[in-house]
Amino acid sequence: FCDDFETPAGWVTDRSGDDTAATGMWERANPSQTSRYGVIYQQGITVSGDYGLVTEGSGGNSIGSYDVDRGVTTITSPSITLPAGGTLTLEFEYYLAHTSNARSSDFFRAWAETNTGDVLLLQELGYSGTDPAVWASASADLSSLGGQTINIRFEAADDAAAGTIIEAGVDDVAIRFVESTNSAPTIGSPGTQTSHSGDAINLAIPVS
Repeated sequence: FCDDFETPAGWVTDRSGDDTAATGMWERANPSQTSRYGVIYQQGITVSGDYGLVTEGSGGNSIGSYDVDRGVTTITSPSITLPAGGTLTLEFEYYLAHTSNARSSDFFRAWAETNTGDVLLLQELGYSGTDPAVWASASADLSSLGGQTINIRFEAADDAAAGTIIEAGVDDVAIRFVESTNSAPTIGSPGTQTSHSGDAINLAIPVS
């Protein structure tokens, strides 16, 4: 599976119908840059091509015109059938940007939706410091989900009480498969995988 978002491929905003954000909903867009005092909060340049997934790509009159406000926004991939019997790795580029009044209740998350529940693949939480929009590479092991049909879901959230500027972006999503003679592990109780360094990020956390 590979999507650089240069053409529409069936990603759906608020597929479950319970998103709560008032503005800044995820969309496929050619985004406009937003910045203040030299800090970029929404990138106007994607990793490749012109288009990516962003939390409302318009620039507006200020950095707060179209950022994520007062809730959660989600976007979900089309169904992806994973092969079995090998190593599966989800790879993508992303950023979470926020002003210095952010809280840990502000976040970016990536999930795998499966027939038996959702699996949290990556999480970055807000913190009390300015975090500019800088594209970063992320990956997560999907090998335990081999043989299943899944959807990838990205989320971004703003804590309504803080009035934080929250922006997020995703580009170049791919799932890579390397065939193996060994059978893929079961999802069972895999525990927490090795964390990325840097901001609070956890990989492959099973959620009931």
